[in-house]
Amino acid sequence: MERKSIITEDLARIASEPIDWERLRGSRVLISGVNGLIASYVAQMIFYLNDEKDMQISLYGIARNREKTEKKWGELLMRSDFHMLYQDVALPLEADGLSFDYMLHAASQTGPAQFANDPVGTAMGNLLGTYHLLEYAREHGTKKFMILSTREIYGKGEHDFVTEEQYGAIDPTSVRSCYPESKRMAENLCADYMQQYGIDCKIVRIAHTYGPGMILGDGRVVGDFLCNVVRHEDIVMHSDGSGTLALTYIGDVVAGIFYAFLQFKEFVYNVSNSEETVSVRGLAELLCEQFAHYGIRLIMDIPEQKSSGYLSYKLGFLKSDRAMAEGWQPKVCLKDGMNRTVRYFEECN
Repeated sequence: MERKSIITEDLARIASEPIDWERLRGSRVLISGVNGLIASYVAQMIFYLNDEKDMQISLYGIARNREKTEKKWGELLMRSDFHMLYQDVALPLEADGLSFDYMLHAASQTGPAQFANDPVGTAMGNLLGTYHLLEYAREHGTKKFMILSTREIYGKGEHDFVTEEQYGAIDPTSVRSCYPESKRMAENLCADYMQQYGIDCKIVRIAHTYGPGMILGDGRVVGDFLCNVVRHEDIVMHSDGSGTLALTYIGDVVAGIFYAFLQFKEFVYNVSNSEETVSVRGLAELLCEQFAHYGIRLIMDIPEQKSSGYLSYKLGFLKSDRAMAEGWQPKVCLKDGMNRTVRYFEECN
């Protein structure tokens, strides 16, 4: 992985945030799911701190697929501060008894197709992954532990915007609930280990995250639309577009993660830019307008049946007042974020 100029700009901007970066100096950090969009940005932020501020942080990543990891990271795997552990996170962690100062559990299947086709794998990655990492943290004296969670844990409710205390119902007999129910139990395990064993745990709940490094054309609406833009293709919508999104740029999410890890005081935080909500159709129209020079049009192609991987009810947007009160602020608006993302993929071509 060659660091592109867009990512470097993002990392420099995050580094300029008033975050207590010195807490990371000389630390040992473990990240599960290090190949994922958010986790890989966190990893690159650590490399940036080492390169620009000589922070001397040792990073350990967990991934299942060696070939995919080598393709993604390339020569960066040769860095002396980067160490890979290849294993399924749903199995006990094998790390030669190393102690970690910070552990981030970011490994998770997050795609609707995965929920429909591999619900057991989805549930176990969240549930057993959290359990085994917490057990390792307990046995080896980890300072801080964090899981990345989701707005789906709030379930079906009556609120358009949800705070950290507002919870709705989830049907535990629905296969589609493999994702939110296992995330709920993972959160509960963090609360249990914090109370029973004194592990300092944090939960960051996120929603739709986009930006450089995201997977294009993965069946999720934002990735599919951006794939069309990058390929200069028409945007084809397979719904009426009435669903709404609150999209947060990857750089803002990563800044929120470091704020929560290094200085926020509470247990749970929503980290989401809910100031610019947009309908699915509105996003498609925005992209067609923003990149009109590519000759892109919006085409409607609505199937009769909806995929079983998608939610059948409306979710509330995340209200992030708690994180904002402690210093986090989303900095990248939707138009700028989309532009930065497309520019990144154009750099890669």
